[in-house]
Amino acid sequence: MQIQQFLVSRRSELVKMFYENYYIETDEFKLRLSSGESEESIRSLSTASCGMIIDEITGVKKLDFENIGKRRFNDKTDIRKIHQHMSEIDKFIITSLLKWRETEEVCFTESDIIQFMLDIKDTLASIQQQLLEGFMEENRNQVAAQRKEIIQLSTRIIPITSSIGVLPIVGSLDDDRGYFMKEKAVESADKLNLDTIVIDFSSAVLKDDFATKHMEDMIQSFKLIGLAPILSGMQPNFAQRTIKLGSNISTLKSFGSLEQALTNLGL
Repeated sequence: MQIQQFLVSRRSELVKMFYENYYIETDEFKLRLSSGESEESIRSLSTASCGMIIDEITGVKKLDFENIGKRRFNDKTDIRKIHQHMSEIDKFIITSLLKWRETEEVCFTESDIIQFMLDIKDTLASIQQQLLEGFMEENRNQVAAQRKEIIQLSTRIIPITSSIGVLPIVGSLDDDRGYFMKEKAVESADKLNLDTIVIDFSSAVLKDDFATKHMEDMIQSFKLIGLAPILSGMQPNFAQRTIKLGSNISTLKSFGSLEQALTNLGL
């Protein structure tokens, strides 16, 4: 308790020392400075991070380090640097306590310092774990958002005339992308008031039966809203999968290439 109270009283001094004696010598500091970030901003983030850890281990304030980890991801902080700084803060606290004990009249012994560091070991490990979990969760969220955006961009129907549109299926199709594409494509086609839609599979790779089933459902949905679906560039593996699934896609008009399909439509 004595050490905790002592650290609370020296909080501002400790975070300042950490910044001036350690952080400004790191490669991270130099990189952020050279990239145009102001030293004031760098100092603010560094001292705030150190201060939050002191607040947590002294029991002054409980913090959401998982959310902080998310912010660090958005700050483009290297996760390895986070763990490195955590280790350095740990060492810095011990070093500072020992130094203050030698130079000032304090009410704690070296044994007290050792016991204090043992007591907060789990807390420091928990902080690191929360930071990592938040960092990784934000990474997963952004990857998922980017993937969704890519799928949306690759599910656009191209109107060729007022009544005819082309839906190019590009890239690898799995269960998730197949489902999303099915939903968005039917919605887009209905808004465009098309009569005919050419679904071009020339650049598509269907990875599994789930993706094939989603494409079949999409084609059937087009028919239900009054569109005449025409297939082009249908590859042998897709044709084989549709037969395996008992699909009636083979009864639709199909052409070897998009050019042939458009020519057949008089375009």
